[in-house]
Amino acid sequence: MIKGKKKSGVTNHPGPQWTDEQIEAGDKNRQAWEEYFSAAEPGKAGADPYNLKGEDAVKAAEIRARYEAELLRYPNVVAVGEGIETKRGKPTGRPCIVVFVERKLPPDKLGEDEILPEELEGIPVDVVEAGGIVAL
Repeated sequence: MIKGKKKSGVTNHPGPQWTDEQIEAGDKNRQAWEEYFSAAEPGKAGADPYNLKGEDAVKAAEIRARYEAELLRYPNVVAVGEGIETKRGKPTGRPCIVVFVERKLPPDKLGEDEILPEELEGIPVDVVEAGGIVAL
């Protein structure tokens, strides 16, 4: 069970045990996305969580396909995808390439060859801490 919370009546949650700090960070992230989507006008960016349409989104998909294998070679990287860029915990509405890492580290703790690019061919790269990913 998620520490301190009961999820949808499930009493025996097989997932990880979250710390209070992790729960707080997740709630803050959820709130930012809820504000983003609730403020969007129908048919505009943000109205649909999968609203990755238009030239920039197509460009992001093409660039992700070209660089995915290279990005997955970086230590700590567990997945690569496309999504909506976030800055300071808030979604910007811009399509981006999302690089999921097991643990996000400050640049001074990484070697020069371990630092991910900030953008690829003009599309931002958003690094997201995902933890370890395991098959269920």
